[in-house]
Amino acid sequence: MIFLSCSKDKAEPETIAENYVCHIQAVQNNYSRIQLIQSFDENIIQGIASKNVPDTNGAMSRNRDGYFHVRFQMGISLQADLAVYNENTQALEYAIKSIEYAFQHQTSNGDFLFVVPPDLSGETPNKADLASGVSFFLSSLGLALNTLDQSNWYNSQSMSGYKNRIEILRPNIESAALWLLTKDQILEMADENAPNRLLFNALAFYSLGRWLDNSELKATGINFANNAISKKHPDGYFLEANGWDSSYQGVGIHVGFNLYSLLPDTEILQTALWDCLSCATDWQKSRILASGEISTQGNIRVYPGGEEFLGNEKRVAWVDTMTGFFVMAYLTNDSSYSAKANEIKEFYD
Repeated sequence: MIFLSCSKDKAEPETIAENYVCHIQAVQNNYSRIQLIQSFDENIIQGIASKNVPDTNGAMSRNRDGYFHVRFQMGISLQADLAVYNENTQALEYAIKSIEYAFQHQTSNGDFLFVVPPDLSGETPNKADLASGVSFFLSSLGLALNTLDQSNWYNSQSMSGYKNRIEILRPNIESAALWLLTKDQILEMADENAPNRLLFNALAFYSLGRWLDNSELKATGINFANNAISKKHPDGYFLEANGWDSSYQGVGIHVGFNLYSLLPDTEILQTALWDCLSCATDWQKSRILASGEISTQGNIRVYPGGEEFLGNEKRVAWVDTMTGFFVMAYLTNDSSYSAKANEIKEFYD
């Protein structure tokens, strides 16, 4: 069993009736990270954050039953989004408490403890699993830190107590980022056929490189992003192994848009990443049924009887597709994407 990634034997992709070729749209609204967050309806931002509330210790997801790994602290960025959206001090407390909880489990070399829960006793992760788990966490942390830094409210004198709690952890955050940098080749090999994870790596390195003002981290993030872009089929879907997957397509789009929202206009990657994401989002729209359900026909990873994670069959990551569609609508003024996003929400929520 691979602890922090997946998996199960992959199915052969099925042939579908139509071969959809994607179209690329132009950016109409060159929003900053804060402007993009403010474009959402409050009920969407609030609803997503409400699914990722930590306990009183700051533990999220599987860590709530006892610390497992920092991989499960990925809701930090969602709390940060809500915090800056409506100057929500409770959400900010959730975000910072969750960060503090994670770093309570950091080792002296910058890595994080891994504690096997009783129901998985006897299982051990490999080096790639552990590196990917840290990358997932740091992608959420780095995004949150950049989001907060762009907020005038967060940077005001009245919020200095919260900001100081983050600054105290700056050496720990840098240590974690530099530890992950030593694992970049492991991640490149392990994730070469999983573009969504390449984008998580890109976001982890680039976001923390920007926050820490570290050019090597940023350059590594750009390298991972370019690797992910190279994995997009001309029709528009990301090549997961040797086929497509409408669940992980949504994940890749969402993570890719998060990275895009941090790129300055001077960054050469910006145009290539936009063209990739615009095409990929258009292809994903062709997977949405009239009911709002995301079709899994032909998926190579997530489908009935497909991959499992921690003993449970994976479900379609509909929140990622919904969020990605809203972002596409806000950046292009194409209301067909927000309409599809609402249909998805209505079907699954």
